[in-house]
Amino acid sequence: MRSYPIDTDRVTLISTGTVTPVAKWVELSDGSRRPDPQGRQEIDEHGRGLWKVEAITPADQADERDKTAVVEILIASHEQPGVGGFGQPLQFDGLVMTPGYVQRKTGQLTPPRWSADGIRGQAPRGRKAEGEAA
Repeated sequence: MRSYPIDTDRVTLISTGTVTPVAKWVELSDGSRRPDPQGRQEIDEHGRGLWKVEAITPADQADERDKTAVVEILIASHEQPGVGGFGQPLQFDGLVMTPGYVQRKTGQLTPPRWSADGIRGQAPRGRKAEGEAA
């Protein structure tokens, strides 16, 4: 599936103030799957925890068909990303969106998937922010 880069300088994303860890899923002996009962967090290939950052995408006032939506953006980070309080603007580094698709079994349209390398202005763990003294 093709992913599209999103220019966060041109797209408004507003923080809801909600960040949640992505739960690790385990397979049970009967073959069913469920969230890990020990509450472990899913990690990426570099050992960073996966987080879902909730944001609001306001409707385009020039398009009467457009609607305000709430999206979850997947971010890999060693520490919980800081998103500020409700209503604060968010800008992401490396933001991409993968459109939804129609599931063959159900005929339902899946929601688009959003992911980013990080939140702009937050230094990766173990490194100093720009301009910070060593």
